[in-house]
Amino acid sequence: MTILTITRDDLKKLCALDLTDTVPNAALDSVIEAEQSVYEYVLDPAVLTASSGSEGLRATLTLGVSEVLSGSYLRRQARAPGATDDFHIGPLNVTASKTDSPPQIAERLASQGLKRLEPFLRASKMVASDAVGGSPDGSSKMPLLATAAATGSLFDASFGLECGFGEEGVR
Repeated sequence: MTILTITRDDLKKLCALDLTDTVPNAALDSVIEAEQSVYEYVLDPAVLTASSGSEGLRATLTLGVSEVLSGSYLRRQARAPGATDDFHIGPLNVTASKTDSPPQIAERLASQGLKRLEPFLRASKMVASDAVGGSPDGSSKMPLLATAAATGSLFDASFGLECGFGEEGVR
């Protein structure tokens, strides 16, 4: 379930596409469907909840996610065969721009969106903790099972007594 309202027209504007052009609609819709919930998941849930009461916050989050999705769409377009190829027809040379190529524009747009969202992201350790239902992993600051109080350990008493040896250490 998505919380932010992101439309294909939003992405078309950011990608500088003609709003009346219906050719990219399916591709834009698939990017929104596949990736919007991913980027909403990494946002702090408290921030998403607070965005319902703050138009400025909601607009910032929507723009940030839209920029990332637009960058993703442009990356897909740039990976299409022939999208960045140079070619020659007789004396005419057509060269893909080396300074502002589609992959570079896509990267800048996506990184701009990620930078805009950065203050509102969950802590990376919390994403992992939330994903596994609160069970800590070895990289978190939460206590592990090995450090939690449990029953007595084999190493709490002397080794010889626990293994069935007498006080002299002989069986």
